[in-house]
Amino acid sequence: MKRTWLAGTVAGMCVTVASVVTGGVPASADVNDCRDGYVCVWGDSNYRGRYLFSATDVHNVGERMNDLTTSLWNRTGSKVCFFDDASWSGAPLLYVAPGQGIPNVGDAANDRITSWHTC
Repeated sequence: MKRTWLAGTVAGMCVTVASVVTGGVPASADVNDCRDGYVCVWGDSNYRGRYLFSATDVHNVGERMNDLTTSLWNRTGSKVCFFDDASWSGAPLLYVAPGQGIPNVGDAANDRITSWHTC
């Protein structure tokens, strides 16, 4: 019995370590993966590449997506403002209506978004 328990524990730990090492999440997500109530951003145009799906207010997107957004989708019921700096400082780069998707944010906002919140 102890040998079976030990083998199961070791196998479980190997799966956990493999998930952490490989990231455990896909490198990209389809636009249909962006659920209601979320703001979704992608690193490439047309909702492709690295991504982040988050709540309405994000103080700082962190290293994974900071200054890397090229397309986005506002699946919330509120208008969302996107900012160049953390903590929603400075003038907004974009105002995005509820339900609006933007397949390419354009030169003024491309690879500049760091934070967002309802406005």
